[in-house]
Amino acid sequence: MANLTTVEARRREKAIEYCRMFLMDTEELNRLLRRKEIDDKRMELALMLTISDWNTTTPLIGQVGLGDFPSLYLLLHGMAIQCLKMAGIYQSRNELTYNSGGTSIVRSNKTAYYQSWLQNFASEYEAKKMNYKLQVNVEAAYGGGFHSEYNLIGFDW
Repeated sequence: MANLTTVEARRREKAIEYCRMFLMDTEELNRLLRRKEIDDKRMELALMLTISDWNTTTPLIGQVGLGDFPSLYLLLHGMAIQCLKMAGIYQSRNELTYNSGGTSIVRSNKTAYYQSWLQNFASEYEAKKMNYKLQVNVEAAYGGGFHSEYNLIGFDW
């Protein structure tokens, strides 16, 4: 993320911090891993993918960036979805079941858990994203004189 304004740089750091809090992805809370599961580069990728998803989902109501993303809630849920996808792919790729002498060891077998959380977040995220974008599109069709409660959302983080 090159050439960020001061506001965008601050929001980038806050978005990553908030996403970590939301996913509880800290060294202290990941007792088995003893590290963050999603590193900062992947968090930044999740952030960029969320913004890209927003900008390429119809109706196309204009491009947004980190400085003017319309909803912190949707940004964090979009980032969480991307993080769960990455972690789930990693879990699937590294799953290993080993049996020897009556002892069975299973490693990285959390794929189903990640898929379940991913589906939960994705359905809500997609519905809220579509409702917001449709409302903005309807408002624009009426010359901006028709507003809903979405017009009142605004945030400063």
